[in-house]
Amino acid sequence: MANDQKQKRGNSFNFIIITLIFFVGLAIFQFFMYRNLQPHFQVISRDITFTIYEDFSVDFATEVEIRTEKENDFETLVQGFNTPDQEKLSLFQQSLDNLKEQIPRDFAVLSYESTVNSNFPMIYVDETVKLEGLVYRNDKGNIEFSLPEQPLSAQNEQVTVTVHYPYDWEVLSVNPTPTYIEQNVIGYSHTGVFGYPTIEFKSE
Repeated sequence: MANDQKQKRGNSFNFIIITLIFFVGLAIFQFFMYRNLQPHFQVISRDITFTIYEDFSVDFATEVEIRTEKENDFETLVQGFNTPDQEKLSLFQQSLDNLKEQIPRDFAVLSYESTVNSNFPMIYVDETVKLEGLVYRNDKGNIEFSLPEQPLSAQNEQVTVTVHYPYDWEVLSVNPTPTYIEQNVIGYSHTGVFGYPTIEFKSE
């Protein structure tokens, strides 16, 4: 029984690690509150690159810089981030399956790769996830990139978001207004809470 509870706690922590990188929300703070702990770390910056392909698959690449306050928190986070990629892929798929209750789409994780570099008090995590479901053909027959009400960054974070799309796609609308649009790249630079942009395309 004790081993089962320990395994469940470990799985919950790994899921929160995934949430920290992929979906930034209250879950990570709720997890620490549940354990009667305070989150002694801060996500300093997050650089996110989406690369959209003609087949509607998307590479979601993230570089995250995290500062911890205590060595114990540092070691715990590093251990969580060093979970095998195959296990993280499975946890990503679970998080996307849960999203289906809010967003009725078929999400799939096609691949997952990550690297972790750390030197107390800093942790640097780079990951690339290939996904299906972020891009789909909407009711108007246009191509849409979106994930409504899902945050990409948290309060006080510095985040840059770039969206690369095929050269032969025409941008019909973008919300929110981007920092820049250059050729086939839409870019944002923001500090604070930032959600997935909604971008509508037309393919000639």
